[in-house]
Amino acid sequence: MSQHSLENISTFEHFNLGLDAQSSVRLVNHRFTEDTVIEHIYPPGLYISMLGQCQCETLNEGTDKQRNYNHQYVVALVDQSSTSRIHFAHNSVWQTFAIMLPLNKLNESSILPKQPGNALDAIPNIRFAELGPIPADILRCCEAVWDCAFEGFERELFIKAKAQEVLALFLHKRHEQHQVPATSRITQLSNVLSHIQTNLAQDWSLSSVAHMAGSNRTYVKQDIKELIGTSFRDWLKNIRLEAAREQLAGRESITQIAHNVGFKSQAHFATLFKSEVGVTPSEYRQSLSMQRSA
Repeated sequence: MSQHSLENISTFEHFNLGLDAQSSVRLVNHRFTEDTVIEHIYPPGLYISMLGQCQCETLNEGTDKQRNYNHQYVVALVDQSSTSRIHFAHNSVWQTFAIMLPLNKLNESSILPKQPGNALDAIPNIRFAELGPIPADILRCCEAVWDCAFEGFERELFIKAKAQEVLALFLHKRHEQHQVPATSRITQLSNVLSHIQTNLAQDWSLSSVAHMAGSNRTYVKQDIKELIGTSFRDWLKNIRLEAAREQLAGRESITQIAHNVGFKSQAHFATLFKSEVGVTPSEYRQSLSMQRSA
């Protein structure tokens, strides 16, 4: 296993962003030919990182080890210089497009969540503020950079221009999120949850709910807890089982009912149903028949 600093990766590029003497953009688009540990020193600053393909293992004490960061953004505030170590397996790909702003460049509150976000890891001196899916328009900008074949001065101009576009789009979206009153967010979320209840066969995730609600995963998790008092996962499980109980009173096959309410297999449906209700779907249907004939 080889070990390198970030600066020694052959595809690493680093340019001044042009906003002031300290702001910068860092770019990596690399496929590892052997197991590699990358050590990176983060100077103090505010980091907005866009990740394309990125599956790695963090080696920092107190952190989650294995993570899939594909098509995710990370906002991180580094209070003091800190070191991070990451392991990339043979043939893995690392695509990152990271913008660093000095701590005094922008008001933190214009970028960081108003409430604590879904913090990632407990790396000393780093406050991970938020992790979430990259919006489609920002991802297209990043992919244009990772695919760019320009060289020399033209390449530098292109990368810096795209970095400024990414930053402008990200700050605009963040500003819009902060301007939306919590009551409006919850009203929109309530409409989305009502839609889900009539479309249970679809594969619903927290990310898809956030997209439909015009919000992000952090706010959606908070708003769902406030609105229904439980997690989205538990709420979805309960309404699927409730819908299944109602449909078991009819004549559709149990396999079809499992599909109707969003389960990919009858076996999974039957196992969860018995775990939550106490009997299998067929036993539940039989008990309904006995009640009607009594």
